Order: sequence, then structure tokens, then C-alpha cells
Amino acid sequence: MSVVRFGNTTSGSNDIVEEISRKVPKGEQIRILQDTFPAGRVHGKTFYIGSLLGDPGQSLKINIDTASQHFMQGQDFNGGVGIGGIVKILMEARSMKLPEIKEMFASYLDSTGPQIVRDNAPIENPIRPQYNSNSPYDAEYVYTNADGEVLVSVRRYNVKDIAGNPMLNTKGKPKKEFRPFVEGSPYSKFPDIRPLYNIPNVLASDRVIWVEGEKCADALNHAGYTATCTIGGAGALTKKTAHQFDFSPLQNKELILWPDNDPAGKKLADLIQDFALAAGAKSVTMLTPPMGKPEGWDASDALSEGYNIENFVNTKAKITKTNINLLDESFLVSRFAGTAPEQKFLIDGTFPLGVPILFAAAGDAGKGMMTLDMGMKIASGKPMTSTFGGLVKEFGNVVIFTAEDDEAEMHRRVERLDPFEERHGYNHDLKIVSLPNVGGVFAIMNESNGEFGTTAEFEKIYEQILQMSNLKLIVFDPLASFVHADVNADPAAGAALTGLLARMATETGASVLVCHHMTKIKDNAVIKTPEEARNLIRGTTALVDGVRSSFALWQVDAQRGKKTCERLGLPYQRNSCFDGAVVKSNGPASRNVRHFVRDPMTGLLNDRTEEIKSLNSGTVLEMKLDAMADWIIHCEREGVALTHMSGNNGVHKRSEDADAPEILQGIGKQTLEGYVRSLQQDNRIDKFQLTATGGRVWLGAVDGPMSRGEYEAVTARDNV
Repeated sequence: MSVVRFGNTTSGSNDIVEEISRKVPKGEQIRILQDTFPAGRVHGKTFYIGSLLGDPGQSLKINIDTASQHFMQGQDFNGGVGIGGIVKILMEARSMKLPEIKEMFASYLDSTGPQIVRDNAPIENPIRPQYNSNSPYDAEYVYTNADGEVLVSVRRYNVKDIAGNPMLNTKGKPKKEFRPFVEGSPYSKFPDIRPLYNIPNVLASDRVIWVEGEKCADALNHAGYTATCTIGGAGALTKKTAHQFDFSPLQNKELILWPDNDPAGKKLADLIQDFALAAGAKSVTMLTPPMGKPEGWDASDALSEGYNIENFVNTKAKITKTNINLLDESFLVSRFAGTAPEQKFLIDGTFPLGVPILFAAAGDAGKGMMTLDMGMKIASGKPMTSTFGGLVKEFGNVVIFTAEDDEAEMHRRVERLDPFEERHGYNHDLKIVSLPNVGGVFAIMNESNGEFGTTAEFEKIYEQILQMSNLKLIVFDPLASFVHADVNADPAAGAALTGLLARMATETGASVLVCHHMTKIKDNAVIKTPEEARNLIRGTTALVDGVRSSFALWQVDAQRGKKTCERLGLPYQRNSCFDGAVVKSNGPASRNVRHFVRDPMTGLLNDRTEEIKSLNSGTVLEMKLDAMADWIIHCEREGVALTHMSGNNGVHKRSEDADAPEILQGIGKQTLEGYVRSLQQDNRIDKFQLTATGGRVWLGAVDGPMSRGEYEAVTARDNV
């Protein structure tokens, strides 16, 4: 029988499937079908099996009439999944890819028809074991009950070519097949109820680690842990088949899930989490494989490479779910004994250590300059006040990734912040990566077909980050340049991003700060509260909610900014004065609004809160009177004059307007009217009568439009 070699071809996959189904002898297809489903039974011209998982039964029937045009066509009545042809069956039942199937059938195809060539090397016919209780196997894993009695054994068969050499799968790993055998059964089958692996030790332990396969479980067990797995790997357990598995040994256990580093592993772990909690597990903690690890990385790989298992298991948990039982002692207040663990801060009262942080402001506010200054102070090792106001509490390594500023601009900024070149004393502790000078921006996260994940380029960089000791701060500026997903509109993207940032913070122990933008507001509008600032941070609520700390920075109104700069003896520019505050924190933090003023020499916004308070302490009333006078004159000039009375045009009611001076907002009616009387006594304003029947109630400048009889109202306010 001649060999047809498969490989690159211009034919579509459907053509190749049809070729295989047509050229492979029907008798051989039936043999492969029986080999795939050892528990299947033939009745007449129909093959019966319980499911595509290989369970005994008659739910799946396949036509094996060699004379029928519907040969190998069937229907899975359990799930309603239509199947057709040996290729489809193998893809579904054995999770085989088309290249593997082509290799499997190559030796059974004749040379008639178009030749399909794969490289220059012939494909050897694989030798596949005959799966029965007497066939030789390469490894065996025994499942027992609590008393050590064997319930089922799983045997591993290594697939070899005709020369006896191990064959590789599409991932370059040895091709293996696993078969379960029940005691006394001559053929491969699952038990009616499928047990967990290592049950005696699971029952005797409080903490259990679940992994995907028996090899990983044995590796962890030999290392001193208690590990288990479910029989059949990632394809056996589904919501439909869950009733066939016994999770009862996990009752009252602290279960830690360690999935393989691939989508199938994560999917299986998610199922285990739900089923374990339903079975009464005390808690279930999901571990996330470290970034930079290859696809399929598992516990066995971790042990072989000397990875710190204890640290990974104890500190790298991403999510923990707990079964609430109010009848045990888990929730008694007495558990809070002794001194509570201290919240460590990177910047005292502002930025916690080891968490994801969002720093948001409008464009041109100077976010990059502020984070650079903070990074330099953290790297310096010298106790000092940060530009955000709080003391720098932690010192160590800092990495800053800037997507917009090249090295020339960063050099100018560093020079302004450190004119005496003290940076040479901490040269190795601060790394600044100007991405325009190294080939452009890389994405830390992207989206593909609705799935979010890290990029290969970032994982290489992250491997280097993980090797850095005493890391305290990682900065990505701005966020939008590093994420190829719609975090502004898609809550799933926002949640995926914040999960990634949290993972980085946990694995490195550093604060991970991302600079982000705020939504532009209408002309002349002013942000008045931290709550308003929080609501203007771009992105879905998942973005702000998902980080541990968010700090917002917003510009103050021009009138207040001019007064502030005047009192500080500084020149005023449009973006000279800002307010800022922690607008979200999952732990202790100062929520007080801080006042920032730009240094005209360095361009850096500095916290001047205490200084401004000191200057204002004796002149607060003066500032309020000035604001009231300016506001009255402004309203007169705009044709929307104020009155000294109650009503819609009264100073108290109008102080609620969005364009009213911030310093006058929230002040009581009597106090505001007292300010008016004081201004009138000082001859800075006066009251006027605008109509023959109206009273002398309208407020304006002593020499303004009202005094000259030139006032023109632009709205129909009261009696105007």
C-alpha cells in the first residue's frame, strides 16, 4: 500500500476531510471507531456508544453500513450534537487536530489522485496500542477509595512510529493516550462513579491542591503537598457529566486550584471551582500561572525548574471563594486577635504598596512629570516629601515606561528635577524606557475573538521585571498606548486589564501605576468635588472599581487660581493650579482634597496645601468678599443680575449655579447676604431699581451699567 504524504496544500480543509473519508478503507475506519470507543457495541449495521467521551450506552449511534452513502454518519442524542465521518469523530472524541489525523491515516491511502506532499520526509505509520487489560503500558495511576481499595487505574500509552520512536504532537511534546481500566473489565472503561485521585490523603488533609493530571499530582505529593485531580483530563468533566464525578472528599477542605497554562486548563478549573463549592469545600482559591511561562506549564514543570512552590501557593492567589457557614466558628469576631497587619504605603496616605493604581488627569496637567519625580525620590533612598504631598515611605527599584516622551524630552525633565545630578547615586535603581527610541510602544494586553491576554512581547519584558529585586514601582504612561482593547467602553476589557495589573502587583510586590485621561468637560465648567472627578475618569466603571487606588487631578477655576498664585507670589498661567484627591481606595487613605501649584522653573505640580491654608487663615473672609464682589459685577455685565432678596435671583439661590464661585458655595443665606451688606458699606457695590414698580434690590457696581441706566437684561428674571 503506497503512502500519501500530507502537508501544505492549496486545498481547503473540507477537501482534505473528504479525501480521507473517501480513500481510507471503510473497514479500517470501523476499526479506528472501535479503537476510539472500546466500550461501544455493534448491533447489525449500527455502532452504539454512550457519548463522545466513550461512556457505555446507546445515546450515540453511528451508521457503519459500508454500502450506505450515510456511512459513519451519526447523532449524539444526549447533547444533540450532529457528527459525520471518522475525521469529525476523532476531532471531537480524541481532541485531535487535522494534521494529526492526516498522519494517522497516511499509510492507508493510495497514490491515486493528487499527491499532497509534506516536507521531504516520509511519514511512518504510527503504532497505536490495542487498548485492553493485557496491553503493555508506559505508566499507571491508581485511584482508590478511603480504604485503599482500587477503583480504577489509568494507563498511559506512548504513541510511537513504526521504527519505535516516540511521536510528537502539534506542540512538540510526546504523543500520549490515556485509558481507564476498571478491575475485572477486559476493556477500557470508566467506572460508573468517577473518584478523585489520592483519596486517602485528601481525606486526611485540611488543604488540598487540585491539578489537571495524575503526573502533576504525584509530583506535588512527592514534594510534601496533598494533591488530587479528576479522572479523564480536561475533556472528561463537563456540566453534563458532573453527576458522574464524586467531589464529596473535598467537603470542609481548603482547595487550591492550579490549572495548566492554557485555555482548556482554565476552563476545567472554573468547573472544578463550582463543583467543589457545591460539594461543601470550605474555600476554593484559583491560582494564575505566572506570566512568561509557556503554554501548558503545570505543577510538574514548576517543580522540575525549581520554582518556589510554597510562595506561589501561598501568595499568588487571584481569587478565593468561600462557603459561608454561620454555624461554625469561621466568622467569630475573636479571630481578630492581636495587632492588625499594617497597611504599607509607597506614598504615605496616598498610594498603597503592592497594588494597582490609577492616576487620572486631563491632558497637559503634567502626570508624567509628577510620576517621574516620584520615581526619582523612591529610587534615591532619601526620606523626603513626594510631589503628591505625602512622605515617600518605601525605597527601591523603579521602572517607568513612557509611550509619548522620547529620550531628549526625558533628559530635559530629569535635568530640571535634578540639577545637581544626584541621580548618579542611584543610577541602577531607576530605569526609564522611552519607547519612541526603542521601536515604539508594545501592548501589555490585547483582545482576540473576545478573549483578553498578554502579548508575547510584553511577556519577554515581564520575565526581566520578575528578575529585579526590591522593586517598588512600575509606571505605564499613558494607559491607552499599552492596551489594545476597548477599556473605555467594554466592561470585560476593563476587568481583564485590572486583573492583569493586580497580578503584576502581586507577583512583583510593587505598586503598578497607570496614567490615564479624564473626559473633557464643557467650556467654563469646573470640577468641584472628588466625586465629580471620579465620574469623569475615562473608561467603564470596571476600570476604576478594579484597581485598589485611584487618584484624580483637576484644574481649578481661573478666579481662584489667580488669587492663589497672587498670594504665593507666582505668575499665573492657565494650568497653574489644580486640586487633587484619592477618589477610590480599598484601604486606609487620606481623602482630603490637596491643592497643587505648578513650579514655574521645573514645570512640576507640587502640593502646596498647607502653605495655602496658612496664607488663607487670616484672609479667608477677604477672599470671600472679593469673590462676591467680582461675581456681582460679572452677573451685572452679563445681563443676569443678582438681588439681595430671596427668590430665584437671590445671591443664596444663585450660589448653587454651576458658574458661581466655588468659595461661595455651601454658605448659608444669612452669611451671603451679610457679605452683600459689607460690600455696600465699603462702597464696592450698590443696589438699584430697574423698573417703576420694582424695588431697589438689584446688585451692581457703583459705576456699572445700572448706575448709568445702561443695563440690559438677557433673560426674563422676576421683575426685570
